[in-house]
Amino acid sequence: MNIVSNLTLSNTRNNTIKCTVILVLLTQLKNESLFNFIKNYIDIPKTYIPLLQNIEDNIKTNNLSMASLTIDYNNSIINNKNKQSKKTRKSKSTRKSKSTRKSKSTTRKIINCINDTDSNTDNNTNNIHQIFIIPINNKSYNKTNNDELLELSRVSGNAIYNRLKNNQISKVNIINTLDTISGDSTFIEAIMEGLLLSSYRFLKYKTEDSLTKNKDKFKIQNIHLVLPLYKREIHKDKTIKNIKHLINEIKSVFLTRDLINNPANDGKADLFIDTVKKYIKENKIPITLKVIDKNKLHKMGMGLILGVGKASSKINEPKVLILKYKGNIKYKTIPEYFLLGKGITYDTGGTNLKRGSSMYEMKTDMSGAAIIISFLLGYAMNNGSKSIYAMCPLVENSIGSSAIKPSDVLTSYSGKTVEVSNTDAEGRLILADCLAYVSDKYPTASIIDFATLTGQQESLSCKMFSNILSSNSDSDVAKLIEKGKHINEPLVELPMMDKYLNKLESYVADITNVSFSCSADIIMSSLFMKQFINKNTKWIHIDIAGSSYKVNEIIKYASPEASGVGVRLLFSFFEDK
Repeated sequence: MNIVSNLTLSNTRNNTIKCTVILVLLTQLKNESLFNFIKNYIDIPKTYIPLLQNIEDNIKTNNLSMASLTIDYNNSIINNKNKQSKKTRKSKSTRKSKSTRKSKSTTRKIINCINDTDSNTDNNTNNIHQIFIIPINNKSYNKTNNDELLELSRVSGNAIYNRLKNNQISKVNIINTLDTISGDSTFIEAIMEGLLLSSYRFLKYKTEDSLTKNKDKFKIQNIHLVLPLYKREIHKDKTIKNIKHLINEIKSVFLTRDLINNPANDGKADLFIDTVKKYIKENKIPITLKVIDKNKLHKMGMGLILGVGKASSKINEPKVLILKYKGNIKYKTIPEYFLLGKGITYDTGGTNLKRGSSMYEMKTDMSGAAIIISFLLGYAMNNGSKSIYAMCPLVENSIGSSAIKPSDVLTSYSGKTVEVSNTDAEGRLILADCLAYVSDKYPTASIIDFATLTGQQESLSCKMFSNILSSNSDSDVAKLIEKGKHINEPLVELPMMDKYLNKLESYVADITNVSFSCSADIIMSSLFMKQFINKNTKWIHIDIAGSSYKVNEIIKYASPEASGVGVRLLFSFFEDK
């Protein structure tokens, strides 16, 4: 999975690349003209002062998102330099050439280099240079909270990608001028995050006959990050490490999107497992994988998982995938955290059949499973310190003569019996079996689950946020909410409302999966699942039904279908500081 063919860093611009992006904070233009600001990084003839002044005026008055400028060094007017200063410039150039060459050789560092078969420069002539100016309005910047400015940086990264794609420019310098604020590489990393996340494409099923084949061909070949602000080696080394980790995080987001976007007719459970196995092998990830098949699930007593998958075809028989990452503390034998992800590979609604318009998106009902598995693979690649396990039931909720029916009673792993009042409330059933299993086998682990659980969540959020509910986990909930704000994946907490448990009473079984007397389904579904964990278990439930799919109008750097929301949240939550 190549995010970009060639990514390099240095404190000087790559002169063979004929396109440069310069990022400009509006406050940086308070005491310096745009011309002088850009001239710090690129030689621009004075004949361009009027044009840059016009661009600067528009930036300040019209809040432009981007401006472009083509410098033509062949222009006779431009080449008519002040002859009296030639000697001085030549003298300066001669004095600096040796130190510049030395600087370039000692500071350039390959971050993620895959052989670039195209050794030529862009099609522009050597005397033409394209400049994209990206203004970022930081006038209202809150120095105690940089969340808004970071998101502006990510959106600017998206704008950079779109401009490169529209102009078919595959090689670019990006000059970091932002991190004078933070003193580190925070903002250039956010720019790169937005740019690279925007580059996702799902081409697995595309052919030469595709109606979008011309759009699909573009790929960035070379990004050269210029870090003129960092003089000390410690800055460079830390930035290199951060960019490496960022690339692994983005790979995890892309893997999540791939797993979700795959159609159900490819045998999605087996395809999911095979993809994960291949990813582990290719990246040599220190992680243990285990698959529990249908026969073993019977022996374990996973009656809720088996019930939901009762009508599935043989190729999509219920399976449970478990990953174990023991962290970088070797003596730990139990996980600190256990992640669960809803993995309904396709959801027809079962006997309570969905409407056709709702069913179209149901290949995405395994988003929770894709999120937690992809995150853990990337976390292990980054050598994360914590011991984290992950478990996802992969089940197809289909229709047929053997499908469960409303009023059927199933027996769970915990021994509790469940009356199925609605077969389309299947996600809480399969997660209940997993919750019971984890709280039984790993009672000290903190559990976090992700699930596209309720249609109500999408209606409530309008895709703007996910909902979080919990038991015994106040500090972790607070941290997740704060991290969600930081990366623009908002979480809104809802109460667990234990006193209304009686709304899930069943006349024929221990509990029913849906309340007919209460329409607050997000709360009722969480309250249902809570009955399958131990009293003291730390558990967090995150409903991503709205935010998991088609949020690109809200999050500009998300893809048109699967968003991958949740992966970056987990990386941010578990990051080592």
